Amino acid sequence: MENNYDLKKEFKKPWIQISILFIMLHFINSFILLPSMNPLKHPLAFFIVSSGAMIISFLIIVLYPKFSKHREQFSENNLIPYRKICSSMFVVLNFIFLFLMLLYSNAIYFSPLNIVLLVSAISHLTVGVTFTKLTPNRLIGLKFPWLLSNESAWKKTHRISAYIWIAFGLIGVALGLGQQVNEYVVLASFLPTVISLFISLLVRNK
Repeated sequence: MENNYDLKKEFKKPWIQISILFIMLHFINSFILLPSMNPLKHPLAFFIVSSGAMIISFLIIVLYPKFSKHREQFSENNLIPYRKICSSMFVVLNFIFLFLMLLYSNAIYFSPLNIVLLVSAISHLTVGVTFTKLTPNRLIGLKFPWLLSNESAWKKTHRISAYIWIAFGLIGVALGLGQQVNEYVVLASFLPTVISLFISLLVRNK
């Protein structure tokens, strides 16, 4: 199967442009807010780490479909949800770092745990919707070995898991907007992955 991923053409697509835009916005936010981040002992270190994380993530995401050893398996149908989720990741990262800078600069007061839960919930909704139409691939989805070798188990696991991820996303949004949350509620965001693992094992055994 021919690889449908062309690096030059990808840089003309909206998902790359959105990703770069929000990386640039992070630089602008940092330039404006870092000088007022008095409670933070090392604002420059925060800038280097956060910016480095975004840039390195961008490079890995952009290059992976081109240089992965499984690149020949990436069809255009699989690349479409990959682009959407990856571009949304930089939107999420930008807002996480922006909220942290606002918190330490005392520009706004909010519960960081609520923000983390809301960001996590939105990510769950995005992944859940993607799972409803995802076809077997090594680019995106649940990459358990027993699913990659079984197309029927892959499809069934992802279709069932989609409802779990969407449900957790909706619950997370409701809790994040409606009341103060604690760290245990935020940690519960990892449950959809664990549940999907058990679902995949049950489907495989059947």
